[in-house]
Amino acid sequence: MRTSFAHVPRTNGGKSAIEVERDDLRDLLAAVRDALDLPPGHRRPALLDGRVLLVLGTLRDVRDGKAAFIPYETDLLRRKVAEDGGPSA
Repeated sequence: MRTSFAHVPRTNGGKSAIEVERDDLRDLLAAVRDALDLPPGHRRPALLDGRVLLVLGTLRDVRDGKAAFIPYETDLLRRKVAEDGGPSA
């Protein structure tokens, strides 16, 4: 089964490449959700602007095949979100 992502399939702990890719993408989507799910407050608009740019860059890199390792991109997104104040900033 081919995927639309330019991603190098890998196996992990007896899972098939498709299962690993599915789990990687679910984890990435969870990180995107966490990055954009901000509580109301005076800092929300500024934080949201920056996070939208981070998320778009990450998703574009994965879609265009510039990110060969999705878990790395997911971790990088989470670290950048934490640097600007975390999910509940």
